[in-house]
Amino acid sequence: MLERNLYDHYKLYCTERFSIGEFEGFQANQESYLIIPKDELQMEESQMLAFSEYMRSVGDDSVLELVQNRSNQPSTLIDGSEVYVFKIPNVREDRSVRIRSTQDLGGQLRDWHVKGQQGAVNWTTLTAGRWPTIWEQRLEQLENWYAQKRATGPTSTTDEVFLYTYPYFMGVTENAIQYAVDTELDIPMEPRDSGTICHSRFKDTSWLKVSESGQIIKLPTTFLFDHPARDLAEWIRDRRVQPEERHSQMKQEISLFLRGYEETQVLSRYSWQLMYARLLFPLYYFELIEQYYRAQMPQEQLQFASDIESFLDKEKENGAFLNELAEEAKLHRYQSIPELDWIIGQKI
Repeated sequence: MLERNLYDHYKLYCTERFSIGEFEGFQANQESYLIIPKDELQMEESQMLAFSEYMRSVGDDSVLELVQNRSNQPSTLIDGSEVYVFKIPNVREDRSVRIRSTQDLGGQLRDWHVKGQQGAVNWTTLTAGRWPTIWEQRLEQLENWYAQKRATGPTSTTDEVFLYTYPYFMGVTENAIQYAVDTELDIPMEPRDSGTICHSRFKDTSWLKVSESGQIIKLPTTFLFDHPARDLAEWIRDRRVQPEERHSQMKQEISLFLRGYEETQVLSRYSWQLMYARLLFPLYYFELIEQYYRAQMPQEQLQFASDIESFLDKEKENGAFLNELAEEAKLHRYQSIPELDWIIGQKI
């Protein structure tokens, strides 16, 4: 029972339970706490503690504070799962971080990145932007599956879809890798291009809203060290696949997000091209194919097969969006960015 476990391990007497987003919380001693599964952790535990302590030390009270258990351990086995317990800050309304619009979110993310960059001297052993190497490894895995399926022949409709679409996505991936590599080799880095504290997959719900006035809290389990372009690209990637949003509305929201982020300083050419390279990488295709071929249960495979079909139905729109974003960059930002005409006319 949760209440008994919390008292045994933390000496916290739960008086009320609630939810924030997908996570369970509780009240004890007139304070609020949030329970986060340990498998949400995106980095080494020591890094999570260092990042969150640093960001709180420079004034960001929206970062949750880890509560050690009675044995001075950071995590605890509760109801069969290893979890963290975080204290939710009790911040005055006039001092809290608030997000009231998409433009606010972009501006707050920029402030977050700047603070993280100022503390980067504390993490000199960490390196940002090893994306091409990671993408090459994932492409190699898909290449192996593709070769096997070609040798044995397809046994399902999804096998046939994979055999048909893989060459296209292999080409897109190779372009993303080359674009990132060329950026790193050819474009000089500026101080604003240094690594910072990012998020594994930044989106609208990464910072949890806790009040109608827009107060938010931040989960340390999502933090990692990377280039700021990671958060920008992942927010845009998530935004453009929202099912209820029209194309014109999506473009306007992305424009507002970037306007908020660039309010004090525009993106460097290096950052813009890294962001674009990450958007070129067909992350969802890789994830869906990997999940399909690693699924153990037939029902899981059926669901992933359906998700693959839905994703492919929208891929033409994605190509058009990437082309529009590139054209806008050439018109309003950097006329000398490499041509990306190969996107136009590509067919799956």
